[in-house]
Amino acid sequence: MVDVNWGKALVGVDEALKYFESLGVKPTLRTLFYNLYSKALIPNTRSAYQGLSKQLVKARKEGRYEWDFLEDKTRVAYGSLEDARFEDDVVETFEKRLVDKLERFDMESILREYFDYLRPWCTVLRWADQPLVCEIWIEKEALASTLQNWVGNWGLTIRVNRGYSSWTFIYNNVEALKYILQKHQKVVIYYLGDLDPSGVDIERFLNEALEYFGLDLDQVELKRLGVTSEQVTKYNLPPKPEDAETLAKLERDPRMATYEHSFIVELDALVAYVPEEFRRLVSEAIRSVWDDEIYQKLHDEALEKDVETKKLLEECKEKAREKMRHLLNGEDKDDEERY
Repeated sequence: MVDVNWGKALVGVDEALKYFESLGVKPTLRTLFYNLYSKALIPNTRSAYQGLSKQLVKARKEGRYEWDFLEDKTRVAYGSLEDARFEDDVVETFEKRLVDKLERFDMESILREYFDYLRPWCTVLRWADQPLVCEIWIEKEALASTLQNWVGNWGLTIRVNRGYSSWTFIYNNVEALKYILQKHQKVVIYYLGDLDPSGVDIERFLNEALEYFGLDLDQVELKRLGVTSEQVTKYNLPPKPEDAETLAKLERDPRMATYEHSFIVELDALVAYVPEEFRRLVSEAIRSVWDDEIYQKLHDEALEKDVETKKLLEECKEKAREKMRHLLNGEDKDDEERY
Protein backbone atom coordinates (compact mmCIF):
# COMPACT_ATOMS: atom_id res chain seq x y z
CA MET A 1 0.00 0.00 0.00
CA VAL A 2 1.38 3.39 -1.02
CA ASP A 3 1.49 6.10 1.64
CA VAL A 4 0.20 9.48 0.54
CA ASN A 5 1.86 12.73 1.53
CA TRP A 6 -1.35 14.69 2.02
CA GLY A 7 0.51 17.97 2.55
CA LYS A 8 1.93 17.76 -0.97
CA ALA A 9 -1.37 16.46 -2.30
CA LEU A 10 -3.26 19.51 -1.00
CA VAL A 11 -0.68 21.81 -2.57
CA GLY A 12 -1.46 19.95 -5.78
CA VAL A 13 -5.16 20.63 -5.17
CA ASP A 14 -4.39 24.36 -4.75
CA GLU A 15 -2.59 24.43 -8.10
CA ALA A 16 -5.30 22.40 -9.81
CA LEU A 17 -8.07 24.72 -8.60
CA LYS A 18 -6.30 27.80 -10.00
CA TYR A 19 -5.81 26.03 -13.31
CA PHE A 20 -9.38 24.76 -13.55
CA GLU A 21 -10.79 28.18 -12.61
CA SER A 22 -8.91 29.75 -15.53
CA LEU A 23 -10.70 27.31 -17.84
CA GLY A 24 -14.18 27.75 -16.38
CA VAL A 25 -14.14 24.29 -14.79
CA LYS A 26 -15.70 23.57 -11.41
CA PRO A 27 -14.10 20.20 -10.63
CA THR A 28 -15.74 17.18 -9.14
CA LEU A 29 -13.98 15.18 -6.46
CA ARG A 30 -13.09 12.58 -9.09
CA THR A 31 -11.66 15.23 -11.41
CA LEU A 32 -9.30 16.38 -8.64
CA PHE A 33 -8.47 12.76 -7.88
CA TYR A 34 -7.35 12.10 -11.45
CA ASN A 35 -5.46 15.38 -11.58
CA LEU A 36 -3.44 14.40 -8.49
CA TYR A 37 -2.90 10.91 -9.88
CA SER A 38 -1.55 12.40 -13.12
CA LYS A 39 1.05 14.25 -11.01
CA ALA A 40 1.95 11.05 -9.14
CA LEU A 41 0.76 12.60 -5.86
CA ILE A 42 -1.70 9.78 -5.08
CA PRO A 43 -2.23 6.22 -6.36
CA ASN A 44 -5.22 5.20 -8.46
CA THR A 45 -6.98 3.27 -5.68
CA ARG A 46 -10.32 3.45 -3.94
CA SER A 47 -8.62 4.00 -0.57
CA ALA A 48 -6.72 7.01 -1.98
CA TYR A 49 -9.96 8.39 -3.40
CA GLN A 50 -11.69 8.01 -0.03
CA GLY A 51 -8.66 9.52 1.69
CA LEU A 52 -8.76 12.55 -0.58
CA SER A 53 -12.44 13.02 0.24
CA LYS A 54 -11.67 12.99 3.98
CA GLN A 55 -8.73 15.38 3.59
CA LEU A 56 -10.84 17.87 1.64
CA VAL A 57 -13.56 17.79 4.31
CA LYS A 58 -10.90 18.48 6.94
CA ALA A 59 -9.39 21.27 4.84
CA ARG A 60 -12.79 22.93 4.44
CA LYS A 61 -13.40 22.76 8.17
CA GLU A 62 -10.07 24.52 8.64
CA GLY A 63 -11.07 27.24 6.15
CA ARG A 64 -8.63 26.30 3.39
CA TYR A 65 -11.42 25.86 0.82
CA GLU A 66 -14.99 27.05 0.49
CA TRP A 67 -17.63 24.42 1.22
CA ASP A 68 -19.03 24.60 -2.32
CA PHE A 69 -15.73 24.54 -4.23
CA LEU A 70 -16.51 21.09 -5.66
CA GLU A 71 -19.27 20.24 -8.14
CA ASP A 72 -21.80 17.77 -6.74
CA LYS A 73 -24.98 17.16 -8.72
CA THR A 74 -25.75 13.72 -7.29
CA ARG A 75 -27.60 15.06 -4.25
CA VAL A 76 -30.53 17.42 -4.58
CA ALA A 77 -33.20 19.12 -2.48
CA TYR A 78 -36.81 19.41 -3.64
CA GLY A 79 -39.15 22.24 -2.79
CA SER A 80 -38.53 25.22 -0.54
CA LEU A 81 -40.00 26.73 2.59
CA GLU A 82 -42.85 29.10 1.70
CA ASP A 83 -42.56 31.94 4.19
CA ALA A 84 -42.79 35.13 2.10
CA ARG A 85 -45.07 38.01 3.12
CA PHE A 86 -45.74 41.59 2.09
CA GLU A 87 -43.26 44.30 3.08
CA ASP A 88 -44.32 46.58 5.92
CA ASP A 89 -43.81 49.67 3.74
CA VAL A 90 -45.59 48.22 0.68
CA VAL A 91 -48.12 51.10 0.49
CA GLU A 92 -45.46 53.83 0.80
CA THR A 93 -43.26 52.13 -1.81
CA PHE A 94 -46.18 51.77 -4.21
CA GLU A 95 -47.07 55.45 -3.77
CA LYS A 96 -43.50 56.50 -4.61
CA ARG A 97 -43.53 54.37 -7.75
CA LEU A 98 -46.81 55.94 -8.86
CA VAL A 99 -45.47 59.44 -8.27
CA ASP A 100 -42.33 58.63 -10.24
CA LYS A 101 -44.39 57.17 -13.06
CA LEU A 102 -46.64 60.22 -13.13
CA GLU A 103 -43.68 62.61 -13.28
CA ARG A 104 -42.33 60.79 -16.35
CA PHE A 105 -45.75 60.60 -18.02
CA ASP A 106 -45.72 62.20 -21.48
CA MET A 107 -46.81 61.64 -25.07
CA GLU A 108 -43.63 59.78 -26.09
CA SER A 109 -43.96 57.26 -23.27
CA ILE A 110 -47.56 56.66 -24.32
CA LEU A 111 -46.46 56.06 -27.90
CA ARG A 112 -43.72 53.68 -26.82
CA GLU A 113 -46.05 51.61 -24.66
CA TYR A 114 -48.74 51.58 -27.34
CA PHE A 115 -46.65 50.76 -30.43
CA ASP A 116 -43.17 49.47 -29.59
CA TYR A 117 -44.26 45.99 -28.50
CA LEU A 118 -45.74 45.45 -31.98
CA ARG A 119 -42.32 45.62 -33.60
CA PRO A 120 -41.37 42.12 -34.82
CA TRP A 121 -38.40 40.15 -33.58
CA CYS A 122 -35.78 40.60 -36.31
CA THR A 123 -32.82 38.50 -35.26
CA VAL A 124 -31.36 35.10 -35.98
CA LEU A 125 -30.07 32.50 -33.57
CA ARG A 126 -27.13 30.23 -34.31
CA TRP A 127 -28.93 27.16 -35.63
CA ALA A 128 -31.69 28.81 -37.68
CA ASP A 129 -32.04 27.14 -41.13
CA GLN A 130 -29.02 24.92 -40.45
CA PRO A 131 -29.45 21.55 -42.19
CA LEU A 132 -27.30 19.84 -39.55
CA VAL A 133 -27.66 20.50 -35.82
CA CYS A 134 -26.11 18.79 -32.81
CA GLU A 135 -26.71 17.94 -29.18
CA ILE A 136 -24.43 16.66 -26.44
CA TRP A 137 -25.45 13.68 -24.34
CA ILE A 138 -23.27 13.21 -21.28
CA GLU A 139 -23.15 10.31 -18.87
CA LYS A 140 -22.23 12.30 -15.75
CA GLU A 141 -24.37 15.11 -14.40
CA ALA A 142 -21.53 16.54 -12.31
CA LEU A 143 -19.60 17.44 -15.48
CA ALA A 144 -22.59 18.98 -17.27
CA SER A 145 -22.16 22.44 -15.75
CA THR A 146 -18.51 22.59 -16.89
CA LEU A 147 -19.66 21.61 -20.36
CA GLN A 148 -22.35 24.29 -20.24
CA ASN A 149 -19.70 26.88 -19.37
CA TRP A 150 -17.76 25.84 -22.44
CA VAL A 151 -20.54 25.63 -25.03
CA GLY A 152 -23.30 27.81 -23.59
CA ASN A 153 -22.80 30.45 -26.30
CA TRP A 154 -23.58 27.85 -28.98
CA GLY A 155 -27.22 27.60 -27.97
CA LEU A 156 -27.49 23.83 -28.07
CA THR A 157 -29.00 21.15 -25.83
CA ILE A 158 -27.03 19.12 -23.28
CA ARG A 159 -28.85 16.01 -22.06
CA VAL A 160 -27.61 14.12 -18.99
CA ASN A 161 -28.43 10.43 -19.32
CA ARG A 162 -26.55 9.15 -16.22
CA GLY A 163 -25.65 5.71 -17.55
CA TYR A 164 -28.45 3.56 -18.95
CA SER A 165 -31.28 6.05 -19.44
CA SER A 166 -34.82 5.21 -18.44
CA TRP A 167 -37.24 4.51 -21.27
CA THR A 168 -39.28 7.49 -20.15
CA PHE A 169 -36.24 9.76 -20.50
CA ILE A 170 -35.43 8.37 -23.93
CA TYR A 171 -39.05 8.71 -25.10
CA ASN A 172 -39.14 12.36 -24.05
CA ASN A 173 -35.83 13.01 -25.81
CA VAL A 174 -37.06 11.28 -28.96
CA GLU A 175 -40.15 13.50 -29.03
CA ALA A 176 -37.86 16.53 -28.76
CA LEU A 177 -35.68 15.21 -31.58
CA LYS A 178 -38.71 14.60 -33.81
CA TYR A 179 -39.69 18.24 -33.33
CA ILE A 180 -36.17 19.37 -34.25
CA LEU A 181 -36.24 17.22 -37.38
CA GLN A 182 -39.30 19.08 -38.61
CA LYS A 183 -36.99 22.04 -39.26
CA HIS A 184 -33.60 20.41 -39.77
CA GLN A 185 -32.33 17.52 -41.90
CA LYS A 186 -30.20 15.73 -39.33
CA VAL A 187 -29.21 15.73 -35.65
CA VAL A 188 -25.74 14.63 -34.59
CA ILE A 189 -25.63 13.50 -30.96
CA TYR A 190 -22.16 13.75 -29.45
CA TYR A 191 -21.88 11.23 -26.64
CA LEU A 192 -19.54 11.75 -23.68
CA GLY A 193 -19.12 8.82 -21.32
CA ASP A 194 -16.76 6.45 -19.57
CA LEU A 195 -14.72 4.02 -21.63
CA ASP A 196 -15.68 0.83 -19.83
CA PRO A 197 -17.89 -2.18 -20.63
CA SER A 198 -21.13 -0.46 -19.66
CA GLY A 199 -20.11 2.89 -21.15
CA VAL A 200 -19.48 1.30 -24.54
CA ASP A 201 -22.64 -0.82 -24.41
CA ILE A 202 -24.74 2.27 -23.63
CA GLU A 203 -24.17 3.43 -27.22
CA ARG A 204 -25.75 0.20 -28.52
CA PHE A 205 -28.63 0.59 -26.09
CA LEU A 206 -29.29 4.20 -27.07
CA ASN A 207 -29.20 3.46 -30.80
CA GLU A 208 -31.64 0.59 -30.40
CA ALA A 209 -33.94 2.69 -28.22
CA LEU A 210 -33.92 5.61 -30.67
CA GLU A 211 -34.78 3.25 -33.52
CA TYR A 212 -37.49 1.55 -31.44
CA PHE A 213 -39.29 4.89 -31.04
CA GLY A 214 -39.30 5.43 -34.79
CA LEU A 215 -36.28 7.61 -35.45
CA ASP A 216 -34.36 7.09 -38.69
CA LEU A 217 -30.72 6.58 -37.70
CA ASP A 218 -29.71 8.23 -40.97
CA GLN A 219 -31.26 11.38 -39.54
CA VAL A 220 -30.05 10.92 -35.96
CA GLU A 221 -26.41 9.95 -35.63
CA LEU A 222 -24.89 9.03 -32.27
CA LYS A 223 -21.13 9.65 -32.19
CA ARG A 224 -18.79 9.01 -29.24
CA LEU A 225 -16.81 12.18 -28.64
CA GLY A 226 -15.08 10.94 -25.49
CA VAL A 227 -13.63 8.92 -23.95
CA THR A 228 -12.14 7.06 -26.96
CA SER A 229 -9.27 4.58 -27.15
CA GLU A 230 -7.33 7.08 -29.28
CA GLN A 231 -7.64 9.70 -26.54
CA VAL A 232 -6.40 7.23 -23.92
CA THR A 233 -3.23 6.68 -25.93
CA LYS A 234 -2.74 10.27 -27.09
CA TYR A 235 -3.18 11.88 -23.67
CA ASN A 236 -1.84 9.01 -21.56
CA LEU A 237 -5.05 8.77 -19.57
CA PRO A 238 -5.07 6.51 -16.49
CA PRO A 239 -5.81 2.84 -17.22
CA LYS A 240 -7.57 0.36 -14.95
CA PRO A 241 -7.88 1.32 -11.28
CA GLU A 242 -5.49 -0.58 -9.05
CA ASP A 243 -7.70 -1.51 -6.10
CA ALA A 244 -8.96 -5.08 -5.83
CA GLU A 245 -12.59 -4.10 -5.07
CA THR A 246 -13.06 -2.18 -8.32
CA LEU A 247 -11.28 -4.86 -10.34
CA ALA A 248 -13.53 -7.54 -8.86
CA LYS A 249 -16.61 -5.48 -9.73
CA LEU A 250 -15.44 -5.18 -13.33
CA GLU A 251 -14.82 -8.89 -13.55
CA ARG A 252 -18.43 -9.49 -12.49
CA ASP A 253 -19.73 -7.22 -15.24
CA PRO A 254 -21.29 -9.56 -17.88
CA ARG A 255 -20.25 -7.11 -20.62
CA MET A 256 -16.56 -7.51 -19.72
CA ALA A 257 -16.29 -10.68 -21.84
CA THR A 258 -17.00 -8.75 -25.05
CA TYR A 259 -15.09 -5.62 -24.07
CA GLU A 260 -12.40 -4.98 -26.67
CA HIS A 261 -10.12 -2.60 -24.76
CA SER A 262 -7.42 -3.28 -22.20
CA PHE A 263 -8.19 -0.17 -20.15
CA ILE A 264 -10.99 1.36 -18.10
CA VAL A 265 -11.05 5.16 -18.25
CA GLU A 266 -13.59 7.55 -16.75
CA LEU A 267 -14.77 10.72 -18.48
CA ASP A 268 -13.47 12.74 -15.53
CA ALA A 269 -9.94 11.87 -16.64
CA LEU A 270 -10.27 14.02 -19.77
CA VAL A 271 -11.21 17.04 -17.64
CA ALA A 272 -8.47 16.31 -15.14
CA TYR A 273 -5.61 15.57 -17.56
CA VAL A 274 -6.26 17.71 -20.65
CA PRO A 275 -9.11 20.18 -20.02
CA GLU A 276 -7.93 22.59 -22.72
CA GLU A 277 -7.71 19.83 -25.32
CA PHE A 278 -11.07 18.47 -24.22
CA ARG A 279 -12.66 21.91 -24.56
CA ARG A 280 -11.12 22.35 -28.01
CA LEU A 281 -12.33 18.89 -29.04
CA VAL A 282 -15.92 19.70 -28.09
CA SER A 283 -15.81 23.10 -29.79
CA GLU A 284 -14.41 21.69 -33.02
CA ALA A 285 -17.03 18.95 -33.10
CA ILE A 286 -19.82 21.51 -32.82
CA ARG A 287 -18.25 23.78 -35.40
CA SER A 288 -17.91 20.89 -37.86
CA VAL A 289 -21.70 20.67 -38.29
CA TRP A 290 -22.40 24.43 -38.22
CA ASP A 291 -22.50 26.41 -41.47
CA ASP A 292 -21.25 29.94 -40.86
CA GLU A 293 -22.22 31.08 -44.38
CA ILE A 294 -25.89 30.25 -43.72
CA TYR A 295 -25.77 32.09 -40.41
CA GLN A 296 -24.12 35.21 -41.84
CA LYS A 297 -26.59 35.43 -44.72
CA LEU A 298 -29.55 35.22 -42.33
CA HIS A 299 -27.90 37.68 -39.95
CA ASP A 300 -27.54 40.28 -42.73
CA GLU A 301 -31.17 39.79 -43.77
CA ALA A 302 -32.27 40.24 -40.18
CA LEU A 303 -30.40 43.55 -39.93
CA GLU A 304 -32.09 44.82 -43.09
CA LYS A 305 -35.55 43.86 -41.85
CA ASP A 306 -34.79 45.42 -38.47
CA VAL A 307 -34.03 48.77 -40.17
CA GLU A 308 -37.24 48.53 -42.22
CA THR A 309 -39.43 47.79 -39.20
CA LYS A 310 -37.85 50.65 -37.24
CA LYS A 311 -38.64 53.03 -40.09
CA LEU A 312 -42.26 51.84 -40.24
CA LEU A 313 -42.58 52.23 -36.48
CA GLU A 314 -41.37 55.83 -36.53
CA GLU A 315 -43.71 56.68 -39.42
CA CYS A 316 -46.62 55.23 -37.48
CA LYS A 317 -45.69 57.19 -34.34
CA GLU A 318 -45.59 60.43 -36.32
CA LYS A 319 -49.09 59.77 -37.64
CA ALA A 320 -50.22 59.05 -34.09
CA ARG A 321 -48.74 62.35 -32.88
CA GLU A 322 -50.63 64.16 -35.62
CA LYS A 323 -53.84 62.40 -34.66
CA MET A 324 -53.40 63.30 -30.99
CA ARG A 325 -52.81 66.94 -31.93
CA HIS A 326 -56.07 66.96 -33.87
CA LEU A 327 -57.91 65.40 -30.93
CA LEU A 328 -56.52 67.98 -28.52
CA ASN A 329 -57.40 70.83 -30.84
CA GLY A 330 -60.92 69.49 -31.20
CA GLU A 331 -61.37 69.32 -27.42
CA ASP A 332 -60.15 72.94 -27.07
CA LYS A 333 -62.69 74.14 -29.67
CA ASP A 334 -65.57 72.42 -27.82
CA ASP A 335 -64.53 74.11 -24.56
CA GLU A 336 -64.61 77.59 -26.24
CA GLU A 337 -68.10 76.99 -27.67
CA ARG A 338 -69.37 75.80 -24.27
CA TYR A 339 -68.38 79.10 -22.68
